[in-house]
Amino acid sequence: MDEAKHDSSKTGFQVERIAFFSDGVFAIAITLLVIEIKVPDLRQFSDQALLDALSHMTFKFLGFGISFTIIGHYWSVHHRIFGYIKKNTSTLFWINLIYLFAVVLMPFSSGMLGEYSNHLEMNVPYTIYVANLCLAGIANCLLWLYVSNPDKDLLTRRISSARIRLGFYRSLVLPLIFLLSLGVSYVQPIAGRLVPFVIPFVLHWGMKGLEKQANLHEAPAA
Repeated sequence: MDEAKHDSSKTGFQVERIAFFSDGVFAIAITLLVIEIKVPDLRQFSDQALLDALSHMTFKFLGFGISFTIIGHYWSVHHRIFGYIKKNTSTLFWINLIYLFAVVLMPFSSGMLGEYSNHLEMNVPYTIYVANLCLAGIANCLLWLYVSNPDKDLLTRRISSARIRLGFYRSLVLPLIFLLSLGVSYVQPIAGRLVPFVIPFVLHWGMKGLEKQANLHEAPAA
């Protein structure tokens, strides 16, 4: 059975509804991250005792910062992708829903990682966290590949194959680096947790060649 078609005058509105709903999900998820950071419960009230308690929360704050940045990054990518879209399809709806499913899981996986952040000998919390991020990365990749497919005619303008490749490779950076981080953490837990800090450098400088090629292919003819 063919899906029901919306009136052509409502096409743009349906895309906006998905975008607004997605923005709300991202906003809630990024806010819930901080709930997992509890104010220290001191038995002895002194500045030194408070500083000692906060020092034991270092990895928890680090995890919060990384998760906050990742959700912000995925929201930014989602915003850019939907800036290209001119109409909705049921497949787009479901891929986007899988994407949001991975996003709303992040406060849980991040909270679990933070709760056991001082027990670096435990591998399960970080494994679950990385699996969550990989799911988000795969969903992001699927969303981009579906939207950018010329046969689907979902874009407001045609983009080059170089631009499509750039988006594909960029969407794989986070899951691949976090998988590398997970592997390192089984041998050197602290070093493994620090591996994701290379992500901004890879995204900014590592993709310069692909970005230049994409811009060249889309440059207007003289």
